Amino acid sequence: MSILHSFCTYTGHRKVVQWISAILLISALGQPSTGFAQTGQDGGMWFSANTQGTLGDGCKHQPGWRWWFDGHLRYLDDSGGYNQSIMRPALGYAINSNTALWWGYAWINELPTSGAPAFNENRMWQQLTWSRKFDRASTLSRTRLEQRFVETGDDTGWRFRQLMKVDRPLDFQPRLSLVAWDEAFFDLNRTDWGQQGSFSQNRLFLGLGWKFSGKNNPKLEVGYLNQFLRRRGADDQSNHIASVNWFWTF
Repeated sequence: MSILHSFCTYTGHRKVVQWISAILLISALGQPSTGFAQTGQDGGMWFSANTQGTLGDGCKHQPGWRWWFDGHLRYLDDSGGYNQSIMRPALGYAINSNTALWWGYAWINELPTSGAPAFNENRMWQQLTWSRKFDRASTLSRTRLEQRFVETGDDTGWRFRQLMKVDRPLDFQPRLSLVAWDEAFFDLNRTDWGQQGSFSQNRLFLGLGWKFSGKNNPKLEVGYLNQFLRRRGADDQSNHIASVNWFWTF
């Protein structure tokens, strides 16, 4: 019995290592070679509130309809403080306890760091989420397709995003966990307002999570976020972000 337990524990840890390795690999692929590109630097703070739950009398561990909402407030030094705000509601359907499909809308207001006037963006988006536990670690894959409508141009921008996340509670304090995730962005077409039709952005987060006791499973994740931006006709950008994220599940 102990041999079987040891094998299962090893297998679970190995899968977690594979996920973390994949996250770091995607991040490395998204970074520019210093020999070929100059990279600007900026700093800031990002805040987010994220929540989702079941519709009606459904159970969150069973198939059924779901709702989703996340809101963001982002600050960068080069924009003089405020940079971006996002409100993103969605409706989803859980196929099983691990997999869900989502259809949503997003409103974005942005003040560019270039000094250009603020503008609004509207998005429609669809995504597939898949989650699973390996031993004590929780993993999440989020695949998202966006249709972007920016008021500074007429074209519709199509963008693909892939996120992978690992959350591993610490042995000495189960409420405290190590959190790592990476998200890569790919523009699927060029637009008259700036999409470049190629890899455009990568976000890598490393931090700690704290799970509070009480209703709705509140959780706080705090850490460092690196946002790399590949720009068309300008130097690439690397933003160093202090990231604070709040989660509820209903």
